[in-house]
Amino acid sequence: MKHVSIEKSVYLDSVSLMRLSKKVGEAPGVKSAMVAMATDTNLLLLRDGGFDVAGLGAASANDLVIAIDAQDAAALEAALSLVRNEVTGSAKPHGDGESGTYVARGLESALKQYPEINLVLISVPGRFAAYEAEKALRAGRHVMIFSDNVSLEDEQRLKQIGRDQGLLVMGPDCGTAIIAGAGLGFANSVPRGRIGLVAASGTGAQEVSSILARSGLGISQIIGTGGRDVSDTIGGVMTKMGLGALIRDAATDVIVIVSKLPSDRVAREILEIASGGGKPCIVYFAGYAGEKHRGGLVFTGTLADTAVEAALAATGQVISPVPDDRRLPERLRDLRVKLPASRRFVRGLYSGGTLAQEAVFMLGGALAPIHTNMKLPGTVRLEDAAVSIGHTIVDLGDDVFTRGRAHPMIDQAYRLARLEREAADPETAVILLDVVLGYGCNADPAGELAEKIEKIGTHPIFVASICGTQGDPQNYGLQRQKLEGAGVLVAETNAHACELAGAILDSQR
Repeated sequence: MKHVSIEKSVYLDSVSLMRLSKKVGEAPGVKSAMVAMATDTNLLLLRDGGFDVAGLGAASANDLVIAIDAQDAAALEAALSLVRNEVTGSAKPHGDGESGTYVARGLESALKQYPEINLVLISVPGRFAAYEAEKALRAGRHVMIFSDNVSLEDEQRLKQIGRDQGLLVMGPDCGTAIIAGAGLGFANSVPRGRIGLVAASGTGAQEVSSILARSGLGISQIIGTGGRDVSDTIGGVMTKMGLGALIRDAATDVIVIVSKLPSDRVAREILEIASGGGKPCIVYFAGYAGEKHRGGLVFTGTLADTAVEAALAATGQVISPVPDDRRLPERLRDLRVKLPASRRFVRGLYSGGTLAQEAVFMLGGALAPIHTNMKLPGTVRLEDAAVSIGHTIVDLGDDVFTRGRAHPMIDQAYRLARLEREAADPETAVILLDVVLGYGCNADPAGELAEKIEKIGTHPIFVASICGTQGDPQNYGLQRQKLEGAGVLVAETNAHACELAGAILDSQR
């Protein structure tokens, strides 16, 4: 028994929606459930799941859609009652006096209760985030804006305020930061150390810091900026401020710059500061293919190589993120033999934007053309990001997928549905996945993927990398076991996964 309805002008944040969907989905007699904002993407997902969304009328992204598939009328009514109670309860102010935790009603009351706070993390709907961030800046606090869907104009204005007042504005859409040992957003469990990162890339920072951590090396700071910071419009304002902060930081000996592809002008300005900073500096600009050494800086082509060079600069020792597996060529041939000749395309379903970019740049030369929803040179832009064409790599964390929905590093519902569709395509040879661990991320991403993959079967071939550490709440080793148990070929790094995907397709030729 399927039910779908709309609650007009009811908003819940993406994490609350994910938790509520999970809670309702686990209720007695419920086969599946989705409580989400009524965005076009979410309605499309419901339609593909067999729900009748045609009768919803003029639903908008400001409305709540409730979709439940229950065994009978009693189970459906109980599930709907659960949703109503949760939605009503979420609108009520709350506190926790017994535990000693102060739950503020707003920024002003929080700063009044804790005047020593010097950094404010903003995680509210995008249309409210700029307003709250400006209030924090006007109050003299640094800001990390975890929220996405903030306009470019608002970002430019906020960062001008921050620059004028000497305050960091990390974000919008800043997924990761570690400041003085405190992890913010999707941070991993990494030891303290002498390597500092300034990152216009959340998952890029996670990948580098996790590889270093798995090699026994630590991080002093990760200063996130948000990916748009290195655009011409924003001008790299916070990347340059963060770089200056690391140059002055006594706890940082080696600096790493990790960034989505910057504009030429912004890149020159960043590199000028880095080359004059007096500290070893490793630079990863996604897609850079120039000389390795320039102006005292070391340039790298992959995130894994970035970690290797940072370790070398910090310790003088060479780390090896990818172990020598002499049986690997044989295993790849065996996998390829099992595939029908019609399966000839790679489909990358990424939750991390910079990991997706790295995949495009690594595979684009051999597998051109690559179709993608990202604006990258040498690629073909997908008109409809929900539909794959030929070789396709998509960033599922892009705004088009996250309006009214939790980021795929939190809620994999859309990625799991997309994975099933891609596997059913008779032309899909390899599905390439990233599994991102850390605080705030999905509690068991590998387990969810493994369950779906086991139901799909042996075709196509699944290749995944895990970005995380043994100390993460999800546990790197346990996540790896779950993927391997489902027949997934697990790589040590995203770059390694791309190499494996390319090798599988090469063996077809």
